[in-house]
Amino acid sequence: MTEQGRVLRQITYTAAMTAIMEAAKFSLNSIANVELITLLVIVFTRRFGWKMTLAASLLFAVLECMWWGIATWSAVYFYIWPLLILFTVLVPSSQDPLVYSILAGAFGLLFGAFCSLFTLVTAGWNAAVAWWIAGIPYDLVHGVSNFVICLLLFKPLQKALSYIHA
Repeated sequence: MTEQGRVLRQITYTAAMTAIMEAAKFSLNSIANVELITLLVIVFTRRFGWKMTLAASLLFAVLECMWWGIATWSAVYFYIWPLLILFTVLVPSSQDPLVYSILAGAFGLLFGAFCSLFTLVTAGWNAAVAWWIAGIPYDLVHGVSNFVICLLLFKPLQKALSYIHA
């Protein structure tokens, strides 16, 4: 394959990953703190690598800002998904869905803590801690749902993506 063909393929895959993330986000919007993005970022990072997944996650953040407007969560989306990509890269490669389900669950449990970093910078320590504590019930739902979703869908998504040549 030529260099131009390889680049075109990467752009196409990145656009498709972004579109899948947007569709997944919209599909579960009505259920608070239940989402597929964490699973998708983990699976995409494993299949396509951190660079393409980083591009897709940043495009996803831009589209979310365009759709919902700019608010405090907007800045968070630009670092929270790259952080998950980093964690995924740091986890030793495994075919065991339990490994990634634990990562997804922990990420959901700590989501509020990671998001409160923005509040720490913009409003100070007290506001960040208060914001994080107030969100703990939502983080519990987020963590448990991420764990279950990843446990159920990790292998099927891996298998589906195995048919795609990166």
